[in-house]
Amino acid sequence: MNSAARQVSPLVRAATLIAVATVASRLLGLGREMVAAALFGASDAKAAYVIGYYLPFFVQRLLIGGTLAIVLIPTLSGAIARGDDAHLERVSSQLFSAVLLVGVIMVVAGQFAAPLLVPLAAPGFAGDAGQLSLTVMLTRVNFLAMFFLALAIFSTAYLNAHRRFLMPAVAPLAFNLTIIGGALLLGPRIGIVGLAVAWVAGTAAQFLIQAPALRAVGFRWRLAFDWGSPEMRTVRRLAVPTMVGLAVVEINAYVGRFLASLLPTAPGVHAIAALDYAYEVVQAPIGILAISLATVLFPSMSRQAASGDVAALRRTLSGGLRGLLFLTVPISAGLAAFARPAVQLVFERGEFGSAATAMVARCLTAYAAGLVPMAAYYVVTRAFYARHDMRTPVVIGALMVALNAALAAVLMRVAGAPGIALAAAIVSWANVALLLFLLRPVLGGLDGREGAATAGRVCLAAAVAIGAGYAFASAAVPDLRLRGWDDLQALAAAGVGSVLLYLAACRLLRVEELGLLRQLLRRRGRAGLS
Repeated sequence: MNSAARQVSPLVRAATLIAVATVASRLLGLGREMVAAALFGASDAKAAYVIGYYLPFFVQRLLIGGTLAIVLIPTLSGAIARGDDAHLERVSSQLFSAVLLVGVIMVVAGQFAAPLLVPLAAPGFAGDAGQLSLTVMLTRVNFLAMFFLALAIFSTAYLNAHRRFLMPAVAPLAFNLTIIGGALLLGPRIGIVGLAVAWVAGTAAQFLIQAPALRAVGFRWRLAFDWGSPEMRTVRRLAVPTMVGLAVVEINAYVGRFLASLLPTAPGVHAIAALDYAYEVVQAPIGILAISLATVLFPSMSRQAASGDVAALRRTLSGGLRGLLFLTVPISAGLAAFARPAVQLVFERGEFGSAATAMVARCLTAYAAGLVPMAAYYVVTRAFYARHDMRTPVVIGALMVALNAALAAVLMRVAGAPGIALAAAIVSWANVALLLFLLRPVLGGLDGREGAATAGRVCLAAAVAIGAGYAFASAAVPDLRLRGWDDLQALAAAGVGSVLLYLAACRLLRVEELGLLRQLLRRRGRAGLS
C-alpha cells in the first residue's frame, strides 16, 4: 500500500464507521418506537407523551439543539485555530457555562410553563382533565432532559471542532439503547411516565459516553461568564437568525399535532399518536439518505459559491437532486403500496392492535406521497446556505406554515388524521418547487432537461417494479395482512423482487444515477480491504 493510500485509508474507515453508526442510530430509533408501540399502542397515553415530548424538544431545538449546535462549532474551531491553549480554555469555559445556564433555565422554566404550554400546543386536550394532567406531567419530566441534552450537544460540538467524530456518532446509539432498556424496565411498572424517565436517562447517557473523549482532547472547564467577549458576541449575532429559521421549521412540523388534538378519538387509536408513528417511519429513509447526501454535498457547494463558480454549483445541486430521485422515488412508492404490512410488521404487537395498524398505514401512505420533496428540501436549502442566503428559506417556510395550517384544517375534515398527513405532503411539494423556482435565475438554470429525464425514468422503473411486487404480494397474501410465517416470506420475496426489478429497469432505461450505487459499493469494498 503506497503512502497516499495509507493517509486516505483511515479517513475512509472513519467515514464508513460514522455512516454505519448513523444508520444504526436510525434503526435503533425505529426500534425505540417499536417498543413504545408494543407497550402503549396508539392510545391516549401515547398521544399525551407525543405532546409532552415535542414541547421540550421544540424549545430545545430553538435554544440548544439547532441554534447552538450550528454556532458552537465555528466559534470553537476559530479558537482552536489560534493555537493558544489559554485562549481556547477561556472561550470553551465561557461557552460551556452559557450552555449550562441555558440548560438549567430550560428545566426550571419548563416546570412552571408546562401547564400553560400544553393547552396551547394541544387545545383538544383542554376538555379532558385526565389527559391534560398526564400531558403536563410528561412535559415536566421531559424538560428535565434538557439539562443533559445541553451538555451532550456541547460535547458533540467540542469534539467535532477537534475533528473527533467517532464518539459523537456513537452517542445517539447510547441514547436509543438506554431509552429502549429503560422503557422495557419501567413501562410495565409505572406506565407511560416510564418512557419519559427513560428518555431523560437516554440524554444523560448521550453526554456521559462523550465525557472521556472530552477529557482526552484536553477540555477543562471553569465557571466563566463574559457576555461581552468577541466570541460571545459572535454567538449572539449568529444565534438570532438561526433561531428564527428553526422556529419556522419546527412550527410547521407542529401544525399537524396541534390540529390532530381536535379530532375525535377512536377506541385505542389517537390521531396524534397515529401521525407520530407514521412520521417516524417516513423520516427514517430521509435521515439516512437525504441528510447524509446533503452533508456530503454542502462543502463542495460552499466552495463553489465562494469562488463564484455558478455553473459548478448548479451541476452539484442538479446531480444531488437526480441522485436523490433515484434513491427516494422507489422508497416513496414502496411505502405507499405496502404501508399496511409494513406498519403491521414493525408495530403490531402488544398494545398496538389492528385498528391502530389501519390508521397508521393510512397516515403513512399520505406522508409517503411527500417523501421525495421532504428529502429534496435538505439538498435544495444547502444551495441557499452555500450562498449565505438564510433569509429566503425562512420566508418561504413561513408561507408554508400558513399554507399547511389552512390545507390541513380543510383536509382533516374530509379524511381525519390522514388528511393532515396529506396536507404536509402537498405543502412539501409546494415548498421545494418554490425554492427551486427562486434558485433558477440565480444559478442560470437548473439542468431541468436532465432532471426531467431522470425523474421520468426512475418513476417508470419504480412503477414497473413496485406494481409487479404489489401484484405478486396481493395474490399471495390476501388483503396484504400478515397472518403467519408464510405470509411474511411472500412479502419479503415481493420486496426483494421489487428492488431487483427496479435496478434492472433502471439499467435498461439507462438511468445514469445507477452508477452512484455501484460507486458506493466499490468504495465500501476498498475501505474494507484497506
